[in-house]
Amino acid sequence: MQHNQIVAKHIAKLRSDVDAATSQDDLLDIITQVKNHQGPLDYRDKITHGIKWLLISASVLSIVLIFMRLGYEQVEPLAKLVIDYSCYWFPVALSSLLVSFCHERGWLPVPMSVNVSLLVAAMVAVAIYVPEWPKIYWALMYGFGYLISAGEIDDKQFSLWLMLIIVSSLAWVWLDYRANWRKHLSDKIFLRDALFNNGLKQTKPSPEDKLDALEKQFVEFRRGNGSRDILQMFEGDYQGEQHSFSYKLYHFQYTVKRKQTSSDGNGGYKTKTVYEDRYRYGMLLDFPFAKGLCIDAEDEVKLKGSVYQEKYQTESNAFNDIYRVQACNKISAARLLSPAVIESLIKLNQNFISPMVEITADGRLCIASSSKLIIEKRKHSLAKPDEFYKEIAGHTELKRVQKLLDAIHELMRLSDNNFVNQQTTDAHETVVDSSIKMEVNN
Repeated sequence: MQHNQIVAKHIAKLRSDVDAATSQDDLLDIITQVKNHQGPLDYRDKITHGIKWLLISASVLSIVLIFMRLGYEQVEPLAKLVIDYSCYWFPVALSSLLVSFCHERGWLPVPMSVNVSLLVAAMVAVAIYVPEWPKIYWALMYGFGYLISAGEIDDKQFSLWLMLIIVSSLAWVWLDYRANWRKHLSDKIFLRDALFNNGLKQTKPSPEDKLDALEKQFVEFRRGNGSRDILQMFEGDYQGEQHSFSYKLYHFQYTVKRKQTSSDGNGGYKTKTVYEDRYRYGMLLDFPFAKGLCIDAEDEVKLKGSVYQEKYQTESNAFNDIYRVQACNKISAARLLSPAVIESLIKLNQNFISPMVEITADGRLCIASSSKLIIEKRKHSLAKPDEFYKEIAGHTELKRVQKLLDAIHELMRLSDNNFVNQQTTDAHETVVDSSIKMEVNN
């Protein structure tokens, strides 16, 4: 087994161990493994890095030479080498990257240096025995550029430049990811540790929490006019002074498609479709204290045609300036939106961007915003295992998650009829006690 294959195997084992970790101690053991690892953990990518820089240099030179060769004959030899003769060197460079990728996964047991030599020999054979190869190459290159640019690029030289940009960029990202695997694995370890510290665990959506089901339950998940997806979901339990509840924390992505018009440079206009990905973060849980209500601080979701047809306004101008309220009936809104709840929701808007509180007719709550809930970042990494060990051994509090949970608990506390009734009873008992004391004093 070659060096890079061994490294890939070791790193894959570490990643698997992180995924299988069930406690903070498991994560600490993995950090110790990295520190004291017996086998190699760093790739040898001299050849592929060389190819990467070759492609980057060629992409820069090609765009310069495309224009310079029009007026300067002196650059023609270099232009021929970089552009015209790319039909010979570029396939070898591209194939070498693909071979390196396959070699690492054990699909090609031959050493990388031998693979490159074989590719060069194969290209020489093609050049000798397939005289039509340059025409085939440039036809393919032209077709690629025309297809990728949707007809904007109608020149084989610019198609080559586009191909060089794409391939060199992919090579850069791939090699950078390989070289910095410790950083990416450290991020994963830190996140899992933070989840452990806060009683959360990543989970797959249950049938009622899958996107199709959520779209039917909540208007929150009908945002956008393109693709939608639940990127992450976690589950946990909250223990409050008066209420305890289980909840799901989620990361929701949706796409907004819109038409964009711009000048075509010839006195006319052209229109293209622009896709914008947006994200929402929130929690799902049971909320038995209210039903059929939507409180939204952002007018992006269309409520027309939803079950929330009754508009409602409170007596608080500050609240009305922030939120729109629609419900299945106004009585539900009036019961929930007491002065104390109104103040609580105003505070929610101060802490989170564009919050939305939606309670379905069967008493399920979705509370969401555009503010990320997990924002904590690590200070150290596996590059310095001792410092990273100490960091992971400590406690990481997810402050925004806790803040949202506290806001939900406060909403429950203020909405709980038992609590309201208890307040009324306590107040009544206080009045009675005062009356008795006054009678005694008299």
